[in-house]
Amino acid sequence: MLQSFSFFIVLFSLLFRFCIIPCGSVSSGRSCQEKSSWSSRKRIMELRTKAIIQPTHLKVVLSDCNMKVVNVLMKLLSQQLGWEDLFGRRVKVCRAITKRQMVENDYGESWIELTLEVISKHWHVDLLPLAMRFQIITDSLHFVGSCSAVLQATNKQMFLENCIAAHMFLPLEAFHFGSLLKGQFLSHFSRVACTGTALEQLRSLNVLRALRNCPEIVDPMFVDFEHDRDIFIVRFAILDGGFRSKNNENSKISNTSPIPGSAVALKVRYNSIRRVLVDLRVKLPNGACGRRIYFHLNYPPEIRKYQRKTEDDEDKVGSDGNRWRSIPETDDDKRDNCAAINESPYFCLQLRQHVSDHTLYQLLSRLRVRAVLSIEFANLKSRYLSVFDYVDAPVRFIGCDYRPYAYDEVIIDKERNYEPPFSRVDPTCERKIRDCDVFGLEYLIAALLSRGAVVKDQILIDERARDAFVDMILQRFRDNEELTLEALERLINMIDETKQVPCLFTLFQKIRNSLEGQKDILEEIYHDNKREGYQRVRKVIITPTRIILVVPELLMGNRVLRTFDKDGNGALRIQFRDDDGTPLRVNTVGLFLIQTTTFNTLSRGIYIGDRHFVYLGSSNSQMRDNGCYFYDDGKGGQAHKIREQLGKFDSCNIPKMMSRMGQCFTQAKRCKVILKRQKYNKTYDIIGGRDTNQASYIFSDGVGKVSKEFAEKIAFDIGLGTSVPSCYQIRHRGIKGVLSIDPSLDQRKQWTLANNIVDNNRMTNKQNDLAVVFRPSQDKFKAPRDEYIEIVKYSSPTPVCLNRPMISILDQVSGMQNFSVHERIKKRIHDLLDVHLTQLANMLMDEEKCRERLNELPLRVNVSRLTLARGFALTQEPFFRSLLRAHIKCTLKKLIAKIQIQIPSHLGRSMFGVMDETGQLQWGQIFVQCTRNIWLKTPSPSAAKFILKGKVMLTKNPCIVAGDVRVFEAVDIPELHHLVDVVVFPQHGPRPHPDEMAGSDLDGDEYSVIWDQELIFEHNEPPLDFTKSTSGNKIIDEAQVDLEMRKFFVNYIKQDSIGSISNAFLVNADLYGITSEVCINIAKKHSKAVDFPKTGDAPAPLTRQWTHDKNGNMLPPERAERWPDFMCKNHEPSYISSRLVGQLYRRIRLLDDALNLTIVMEENVPIMLDPDLEYPGWERYQNIAKTQFDSYHAYIRSIMENYGIEDEGQLFSGFISAIRNRINDRDTDDMSFYNTNHIIEKKVSAVFKAYRHRFFDEFGGFLENTLPDHDDKQNANIQERRICVYSSSDMKQKASAYYIICYRNASVDKSHRTLSFGWLIWDILCHIKQEVRMIHGRSIVQSLDPLSESASEFIKNYCEANAEDMKWTLSYVMKTKQVARILEPYCSRYKGLEDLLYILMKWATLHELLKEPLKAVHICLLLIQFGLGYYANDKNIMQVQFLEETKEVIDKNSHLVCNLHSLVGGIGVCLLKFFKFLSSRTIQTLKMLNFRSVGYRSLLMRGQWIKLNEAALKTFFSISLTGRFDHVTLTGFENMNDKSFNRKIFGTIEIEPFMIELPVESPIHLAKFREKIRKHCGVKYLQMRRIAHRKKDRVIVSAVGTLESLHRLRDLLSIRPSVNSYANYKENNDIISRLIVERLEKLN
Repeated sequence: MLQSFSFFIVLFSLLFRFCIIPCGSVSSGRSCQEKSSWSSRKRIMELRTKAIIQPTHLKVVLSDCNMKVVNVLMKLLSQQLGWEDLFGRRVKVCRAITKRQMVENDYGESWIELTLEVISKHWHVDLLPLAMRFQIITDSLHFVGSCSAVLQATNKQMFLENCIAAHMFLPLEAFHFGSLLKGQFLSHFSRVACTGTALEQLRSLNVLRALRNCPEIVDPMFVDFEHDRDIFIVRFAILDGGFRSKNNENSKISNTSPIPGSAVALKVRYNSIRRVLVDLRVKLPNGACGRRIYFHLNYPPEIRKYQRKTEDDEDKVGSDGNRWRSIPETDDDKRDNCAAINESPYFCLQLRQHVSDHTLYQLLSRLRVRAVLSIEFANLKSRYLSVFDYVDAPVRFIGCDYRPYAYDEVIIDKERNYEPPFSRVDPTCERKIRDCDVFGLEYLIAALLSRGAVVKDQILIDERARDAFVDMILQRFRDNEELTLEALERLINMIDETKQVPCLFTLFQKIRNSLEGQKDILEEIYHDNKREGYQRVRKVIITPTRIILVVPELLMGNRVLRTFDKDGNGALRIQFRDDDGTPLRVNTVGLFLIQTTTFNTLSRGIYIGDRHFVYLGSSNSQMRDNGCYFYDDGKGGQAHKIREQLGKFDSCNIPKMMSRMGQCFTQAKRCKVILKRQKYNKTYDIIGGRDTNQASYIFSDGVGKVSKEFAEKIAFDIGLGTSVPSCYQIRHRGIKGVLSIDPSLDQRKQWTLANNIVDNNRMTNKQNDLAVVFRPSQDKFKAPRDEYIEIVKYSSPTPVCLNRPMISILDQVSGMQNFSVHERIKKRIHDLLDVHLTQLANMLMDEEKCRERLNELPLRVNVSRLTLARGFALTQEPFFRSLLRAHIKCTLKKLIAKIQIQIPSHLGRSMFGVMDETGQLQWGQIFVQCTRNIWLKTPSPSAAKFILKGKVMLTKNPCIVAGDVRVFEAVDIPELHHLVDVVVFPQHGPRPHPDEMAGSDLDGDEYSVIWDQELIFEHNEPPLDFTKSTSGNKIIDEAQVDLEMRKFFVNYIKQDSIGSISNAFLVNADLYGITSEVCINIAKKHSKAVDFPKTGDAPAPLTRQWTHDKNGNMLPPERAERWPDFMCKNHEPSYISSRLVGQLYRRIRLLDDALNLTIVMEENVPIMLDPDLEYPGWERYQNIAKTQFDSYHAYIRSIMENYGIEDEGQLFSGFISAIRNRINDRDTDDMSFYNTNHIIEKKVSAVFKAYRHRFFDEFGGFLENTLPDHDDKQNANIQERRICVYSSSDMKQKASAYYIICYRNASVDKSHRTLSFGWLIWDILCHIKQEVRMIHGRSIVQSLDPLSESASEFIKNYCEANAEDMKWTLSYVMKTKQVARILEPYCSRYKGLEDLLYILMKWATLHELLKEPLKAVHICLLLIQFGLGYYANDKNIMQVQFLEETKEVIDKNSHLVCNLHSLVGGIGVCLLKFFKFLSSRTIQTLKMLNFRSVGYRSLLMRGQWIKLNEAALKTFFSISLTGRFDHVTLTGFENMNDKSFNRKIFGTIEIEPFMIELPVESPIHLAKFREKIRKHCGVKYLQMRRIAHRKKDRVIVSAVGTLESLHRLRDLLSIRPSVNSYANYKENNDIISRLIVERLEKLN
């Protein structure tokens, strides 16, 4: 009875919600805001109804299935998957289920995809029962094991929109680590919640309660899903006796711990999850059904263990503890579980039975949103397989031994006898492989096994499988060595990239067979790469838990590789990384794991086959990246011999020695031009002045000279032709630095030849005929004689950007100097950002800019042929707009992260620094000559140039303190005209100018040179003293050098803190000022950190507490307590930065939010077909097109799902915001030639090419029907750029069918649009467009401004449909004589102006802008002023003046009447330009709006039109981003007060959770505040969760709402601290969070 009553209540509420139209309040007086359009309300109702009945797409993936069984399954799903219950709740499978057979392009196994359309009004109740029904149906047909069926739920309509913050204390029955192979889960490690006796279980529970400081815990094992932190943590306790003190520890620590156990936490980050698979029908021992969630992970979970050391260790209670490699276990078969856990890609959680369906549904909904993944359901069999049951490996591979050998300095000071724990190797397999005598084969097999369980579960499952696999490889190897090695490399790459690894036997054979006949091609590629100086080098990634052998990668060679590893078999490139691919950091990994991971590897080396690779050395950049080279030590001592042959190094200072040795590992191209010994010499350095150590400054530090003749030879050799750079960054023997061209060397040679001077004196000869002159400062060590020079880099025209540190300096230094200077520089930087953002908007609004950008994308569709003359407006075409949106999104992401603002190339460049060899430049002067065209990377001698004169600003990145950005006087010195695209510094003065800028020199440092006069200071600030500290050298025994090198490498990783110090400086400079004492202290530490690789003198850690300076004044902590908003630290308390960087950040963020909202809204807007591409008779090919589209769509979606790519626009443009699948760190490896983006581009191009070729198969083939595109000379020989010049009628019909089927499907399946299929045959679409337009008598040439014409059409239709309302509205605006006297003359003379005024009034009304003091007349008069050109001084507006001043009303038939509709683009162009003006910073920064110029006495002061500016900004970018001008983009329905309106349709979005300080102890008060905040801000959902933190007032906020409501939320919960004040900030530091509480208490 109660259930029936509840049902009727629900039914009544639904009827009320969807069938009753809420009425607005009625008033006797009418106004613009009270009048509502019925057409708008009707549109809302239509969309609301459509959202209710729209079917949802589900996908079923079938593997290795019989077609008869598939057909039976389709029938059963149609009949039994849906249902209708007693309450009328209905789930229905509508339409026929579509089936498509899929064959993986990249050699994978085939599969079948079924697409279902299902209708349900209550997915929150129906999803899990539907999935259960699916599993029952598939189980009845025996879809288990290799014949598997998976249901994929992706559509967001099926999941909750609510932003539930967390699911805490979900009880677990057990968890498992393993792999998924052919539908079967192989568990390698399991732990159940209840282990041991009842007493042990109780003790374990008590340990967990005590260590978590939570007596309410009732389950011995549970999981916390913290969605607002994007992590989940499995927690349990172990009875290991707890903490045990060591003999040498403080005697105060008791030897008996009060808590006899440890708390273990397994942490998984959502961004590491590649797949979520749910099994709702796990058979339990008691016969019931359990539920499991399988997480496919990119890298192992983070294992932490916490032990309470002392009774007074209260502040650490509840922490997760220190990192561990494995889970401590007492059972013998589970004790050594490191490999079982860390090599298993799947982490399975088995929930307890009493976890409700509702909770599970909520959990899956949040995982779908926060992890951005589809949720899959399937029946999975499970069995246990111990890793100790693997058979012996076919090759020997021993990596890092993680036993505690490097626990502390005491231990690592002593070398120990070491016996490596050799792995079990089958001697027969090992002998077979070794008999091939090719190390590459052994390495690749070892690399295959290093992938862990996904490989071992197939190869090492038994001896038969292992031997069969080895024999198969060896057989193919004997047939062809090169192709087999290539096949193994591709096999390994495919394992890294795919979510579901197929049968390795079949996969290898497919890859190997596909390579037949490609031997010559591969050899040619390898030969070309080698000729260009590239080498293939094997790389090994070492993490705290795994060692991953990577296939050989292409990188530029270095001296060591060229000399000692010509065949590529001797060297390994090692990179130390955390498991997630980030650098090892003490605060995340811990000292113990860093030392045992790095030092053990460096000390003991790596064994692969019969080779032992040991530490050799690293370049300076490689060490910064935590990398080094290992080399095959042969029979012992080989690495030491190589070091000896590299040169003689002073071992008194190990860091400096390693830095010098690093020159030999620097990537550089070896020049084939011979440099004979008699052709170079060494001259003196230019010195002067003294530093604080009383050492002379070296003005020529790092710079030498090269003759023009020799520079020309180098340029020709490295492929620059006649382009001769003015400066080369070089390495030669023990010399490093740059060489600048000096014509005097050529002149001296010519003079001696002309005068027949022959000097037999050896030293004199070296003065008269020299190609190169080096300096002592360039000579770092003695090296063997070499006749070849190595080129690292050369000068060329290079753009320059502003970044956060530099903007901070410009902002604060200008503020210290002068108010007007400060305002000028701030305005200019804002203007530069405007230029940048305008360029982004223009890509979507301007056809020319749109095509320029599209031509820079991967070459698949030749947009140069889709011209306006052929009828194509690409700014209106959804597919091409999606590519540009992806580019904009990626650009904005980088802008937000770095605030990098481009300096126009005619106002700034990045350049090498060199010295004036003529000595004419004086102190404070520089010489700069630039190539005019920055895009000429190899400018010829005749290329146009210009010379700078006047003030120029210079800095060198990273710039930190105020004095790092300096102003110089640029002068013209005729004797320096041979130097181009470099900055020339003087050789005179008290201190070298480069040294004044962050302590730089001239050995290859690049300087930012800016001559934009609007950015330049009035004078220079004093430079900081960057004198390096001198440390006493100690004599080190030769036998100890290797040990000391390894120790320093480990210490460098532990001390690497440049990034954190730079961030600390930026934050403290924002709060306290760039010249504050705390910032100066941090700057000194930064300088020390930069020099640490050479000095070995590490900076002191950043302070964490308030301290006192020498005068007793309070100094804030150097490590930030709160972060400015521009640092994007959402999981730390932040504040709104009032400085320039913060202002810029918020402007960029506003556009990014608008873009995200637009993307959400676009999913609900139907895709419109271009009628000009509907060719008569296309229906003949409808079925073929449908079949091809389904197959193509599945392949594209497969790539996107595999790499976690959000949409097709990102995939095809290459601008991918985030890639989920990153097994190794290729994407963070600057030395690697290839990265994941490159691989994805190749995959997409292969699919596009295959289906484009397939189109032409029935017409005789692709090559028969296409010709090279001779208009595109640069790409004429590329097969993919061939075009179909002559197309038959059948071809046009088929191409049209491809387009129509694709776009119709996009309107139905909105969440999985694949528009690229429609443009596979882009060349024939050109023919169709022209022919159809001619048939229908339409102009072939498309509009020059399609967006403006679209706006004009909308305005016309809207005004005609609302003629009465328009008449009333305008009469209301002009009800006073004063206003009528101004507006009526303009309206009578300019036809269409009334339409513009009316549209603006409706827009302003619906955005609730017409509130005092802003009135309707102000907006109308502002339009008049804009049209008259009053604001034409803003270059970014590019205003079109469309009005002339008039004061008389004229007859509508007069010849003086001007028709605004006749403008290019119509009146739409006027409105768009006006919106652009209203959204610009021009109107934002005006001091006042004065309307006296048009005859109206009224003033608006700055700040009174803020809402107008914000609304216009949103509207303008919404129009530009969507390419539409309609009800949604113009009026923004999300602002309407209709509470029953379905906001989901029009783009409510979830804000990224952020942390605030809220000192509210009671949960009741927190709930009260939450409700207040929700109502005040208007967000749809709001969650506030207090988290465990060392400071107990931390709360994480999650919310869903419109863009405006979320902005109100952030604004309400943000603090704005005072800047440049220690005292005020310290005073308020403890109570600053009370500011938010006080603000919230004032809310109604």
